[in-house]
Amino acid sequence: MIDTRSRYFYRLAARRRVFALVLAAAVLLPAAEASAFELRGRVMNMTTGQPVASTPVSVVDPRHGMATEESIKTDAKGAFVVPTLSEEISVYLVQVNYAGATYTEMVRPAAGTVQTDVRVYDTTASWDSVQVSIPHLMARRSDDTLSVDRIFSVVNKTNPPMTILGEGAGFRLFIPEDKLQITAVFATSLGIPISVEPRPTETPGVFTVDYPFKPGETRVGVSFDAAYAGERYEYREPLQYALGEVVVMMEDPGMEVTSGSQELGEPTDVRGFKAYRLAPLPKSSTLALAFRGGEARAQAAETGHEVVILREPWQKASVIVITGFALLLVLIMAFATKSPTAEVDETALLAARKNALLTQIARLDDLFEMGTVSDRLHAAKRRDLVDALSRIMYRIEKTQLRKSKPARQGKGTTNER
Repeated sequence: MIDTRSRYFYRLAARRRVFALVLAAAVLLPAAEASAFELRGRVMNMTTGQPVASTPVSVVDPRHGMATEESIKTDAKGAFVVPTLSEEISVYLVQVNYAGATYTEMVRPAAGTVQTDVRVYDTTASWDSVQVSIPHLMARRSDDTLSVDRIFSVVNKTNPPMTILGEGAGFRLFIPEDKLQITAVFATSLGIPISVEPRPTETPGVFTVDYPFKPGETRVGVSFDAAYAGERYEYREPLQYALGEVVVMMEDPGMEVTSGSQELGEPTDVRGFKAYRLAPLPKSSTLALAFRGGEARAQAAETGHEVVILREPWQKASVIVITGFALLLVLIMAFATKSPTAEVDETALLAARKNALLTQIARLDDLFEMGTVSDRLHAAKRRDLVDALSRIMYRIEKTQLRKSKPARQGKGTTNER
């Protein structure tokens, strides 16, 4: 019987081999001739239904350090035009800063003219029209440590639509004081988890996440480790919001969970995991869970001819697939530029980056399979990651060719060798 973690790494190893073959062939293809396209759009205030005149619009290339390609302003009708953008760049970001929040639309080049509208909103500090739930509360054991992942679904249903932002408008997040460490806190932007810094409040264990909660759904995630002394951990969360639903899942089907506050009922299967669905919970009540037992897994999983070792805390959290799209691209481009380090070190760094991107792709696929990322967003972000991976592999190939040239030229004499 192959356990859940082993299946994950088996899939990861298989994907690595497939991507290595596909991309090795892809980097040998000739580059397409670059051409240009026109970008047109409008900036609309969806709270008032009116266009936003004379506001700055930035067109950003995320693959070159978030470089600004164009900076223009809207006209009296909220319209803007960028006459020439290169189709050589696979994706652009159109950004507008309005009332303290940044609004972003992704644009992919196409022949002729591309149309995009940027929707912005007025702001409010009220949470009266927000629905909160926890569709994912996962417990996983590694030796004498229990990792707990929570994803909050925050649905902004303000009418007229407004962004929740401002003094006192942060999302209140509970993290138990007996934690060993916080391994990740993120909020989603364009469906991508972006790392955020929780700010402590005067209430012990309660933090605030300052983030613009735009109309629609935003997901907030937090992961922490706790000591699993005696193969038992008691989790008590004073609820900061009324919760429409809580789904408690165990990675190990042998782990038991009981509750001193809610009726758990019979376990169900949620995306292949043993799970309990809890009824709606009122604000200021307590979610009390006790986890017990489970298989003590080592932090290494054998996958065919590979052994993948999890060393860092963020690598333990299967739900945290990517730590920030913009940061990832900045790092990728940093490695793609010439480094003063020795060639052997450059090759090692590029190889490490390649492996990290392969892991990111595998984790994005896993998050998609769990239903956390939509079809459209999964496809778009996967294309971005694969494109970044092809750049890294092309860089590796060039480095290897450069290193091999002196050896071929030096076969004439012993001195040259």
